[in-house]
Amino acid sequence: MQKYKKSYIIINVILAVLLTFLLVNFFALKHTSFLFLLISLAIPTLILIAILGFEKKKKRFSYEILFYVFGYSIFFLVMTYFIGFFIGFNKNIYKLNINNFLTNIIPYLCLIIASEVFRYQIVRKGEKSVLAHILVTIILILVDLTIFRTTYDLTTGDGQIKYICAIILPSLFKNITLLYFCIYGGPFPNILYRVLLDLKLVVLPIFPDFGLFFDCTINTLLPAAMMFLVYLSISSYHNKEENNVNKKSKVVRNLIWAAVMIVVLTINLLVSTSFRYSIIAIGSGSMTPNINKGDAVVYEKVKNYNDIKVGEVIVFKKDKKTIVHRVIDIVDLNDTEKVFYTQGDANDKPDGYPILNKQIVGVAKFNIRYIGIPSVLLSELIE
Repeated sequence: MQKYKKSYIIINVILAVLLTFLLVNFFALKHTSFLFLLISLAIPTLILIAILGFEKKKKRFSYEILFYVFGYSIFFLVMTYFIGFFIGFNKNIYKLNINNFLTNIIPYLCLIIASEVFRYQIVRKGEKSVLAHILVTIILILVDLTIFRTTYDLTTGDGQIKYICAIILPSLFKNITLLYFCIYGGPFPNILYRVLLDLKLVVLPIFPDFGLFFDCTINTLLPAAMMFLVYLSISSYHNKEENNVNKKSKVVRNLIWAAVMIVVLTINLLVSTSFRYSIIAIGSGSMTPNINKGDAVVYEKVKNYNDIKVGEVIVFKKDKKTIVHRVIDIVDLNDTEKVFYTQGDANDKPDGYPILNKQIVGVAKFNIRYIGIPSVLLSELIE
């Protein structure tokens, strides 16, 4: 017992030092290169191996998890790119050439392998230390955050929100999932997962144009869904061994999970603005009592501005803000151009500015109570 306590102390001290160093780098040094991060992980890994030895014990469910990770990842890639043929594609900023191969693909691949070897060594050497599991997860999340530190402008509220949704939340769920895979399957399922889903960022020439919000959501939900499915599969193995397979409860769990995923994906397809109907959270009380703060409005994109009538609620852009107000007057400028005047239902006066055709995003169809509250709270917190 004393030996285990001593090894845990060594592991946690090394992890604490590495975490401190990465935090200093993130906020002060600001190095984001793959090579820098690779060295930052390689040094403590080698120190751990030198002190405590190399852990290479085979995990019981390594092949099973490897199979599920490969299957689910390929299915995800095929489905998303299939949808891309209907909604369009965006070009990758990285070009598939020798320079990209040497400066991005190989270094990122080495960083992936180093990260998963590091995670596995911590999981094996500190398998009974919850603190070690938490620290290694935070460290590897911080590695992801460092890689994409310059992706968004972190000096603005909009950039901070995008960074939280696009980088922090997906990395959090991904690393929790990879920790679970590592505990039961070792490092190889994790390496396969990251080669298929992380490395594609610098390899594939095009990506489906889902829109920022939908990309953020699917990248957050995907690892959580994969972990849940693998958990069900591993549980079924245990149940078979105990001759106690509850097929009915398994079917119910799968149906509940499928229903939740369908609802969440439907909402986020709406939010992505890539389709005819979209959704927006309401951040003020200017439309109370018909539409309250924290509600979400489903709107239809405008095809013909002549179809907009007085009394309808429209979604429009004004000074980089999206506003949802009711039309109180329409003035024809010519056969194609109109000017719309709006007012919030809770406001005493009209908005006081004309809305041109090009500013209108869509016409509100109905609102859903309360589901926009998390988005509103997050925006207010950042501001």
